[in-house]
Amino acid sequence: MQQLDAALIRFVEQQDLYNEAYGLFQNHDLRPRELHHHPEVDSRISLSPELQYLYSHYEMMDASAEGTLKMKNAAVEIGDAALISFVAPEHLHRQQRGYRWIGMNEPYEESSTWPKNHVVIANVNDDPIIVDVEAPNSPVYAAFTGGEANRVADSLSDFFSALAILIEAARSYAGEVKDEETYETKPEYLEHVEPLMNDLLGEEHTSHLFEYLSFC
Repeated sequence: MQQLDAALIRFVEQQDLYNEAYGLFQNHDLRPRELHHHPEVDSRISLSPELQYLYSHYEMMDASAEGTLKMKNAAVEIGDAALISFVAPEHLHRQQRGYRWIGMNEPYEESSTWPKNHVVIANVNDDPIIVDVEAPNSPVYAAFTGGEANRVADSLSDFFSALAILIEAARSYAGEVKDEETYETKPEYLEHVEPLMNDLLGEEHTSHLFEYLSFC
């Protein structure tokens, strides 16, 4: 877990620096736990070793969810380009609705087409970010709702390393990643991050991630 640990430390560092300067939210982030904690997860959901590590060592903070029925999640900003919501482990079962579990009301039916080893851990505009919990290193996929899931990182550690790169670059542009008039991603931002992402993820995975985040 050394690679994942290093990636998460780097991610939190960049997240905190960005939030301090430009963040839109307070107490709504991913933070290291002071004490390791066994995650409370629905027994029907399997966790990979990497997800176990993430949820036992880090907490999804969401002050607005306290005392409500709101699904608790951490909000991760990539400048003004994307907002990723990482659901807390105790609400993972709710995040699977519409994917693994379908139907309008409880008891929900298990989808005959959704792989049980695909666990939705986050979303952007309700489009899922998925971890394959049975594959080595917990590869990460992303999909537009109803569309095919494409691999965006070969491991959970690579995924968080990629987010750290994108957030650090967004901070260097004062959080203004999108053109105000066209709302397209600024070409200078893409020129900054694309070589770094290609080196980390490979060109194909980078292309899928950029498409998912509406960078291109």
